[in-house]
Amino acid sequence: MYNHRARIYLHHTDVTGRLFFANQLTLVHEAREYFLEFLGFTQEDFLEHPVVTFPVVHAQADYKAVLKTADVVDIAVRVEKIGETSVTFAFTLLKNGELVGTSRTVNVTVDKRTGKKMPIPSEWRARFQKGCKESPLSVTN
Repeated sequence: MYNHRARIYLHHTDVTGRLFFANQLTLVHEAREYFLEFLGFTQEDFLEHPVVTFPVVHAQADYKAVLKTADVVDIAVRVEKIGETSVTFAFTLLKNGELVGTSRTVNVTVDKRTGKKMPIPSEWRARFQKGCKESPLSVTN
């Protein structure tokens, strides 16, 4: 498990000052990027790999309580499932220890040359497996 701390800024909100629904996915996407760095990945691993790309193919978000401008939210991230070609990431959002949302995203390894799904590279799989285990929490701002 990895913990990322984020603040809700005005640009995250709608006209009522509440978190705009799509921005929960923006927040968890950022948390996932920090989590991947924690697991030993770099942006170049995904952007510049000669064969593999790793797009999000599914995203969902559930909203349990209101988040407003200036709120601080802790986003717990973990690898929920590793398939042959996909990785499911699970996110829990807490404000002052209260559950305010959950999200889930699925990424798939795709062969850049063919555009078809391909098995997760073994060196990537080993890093993702670290994300399934209980790890020390890290908090980033």
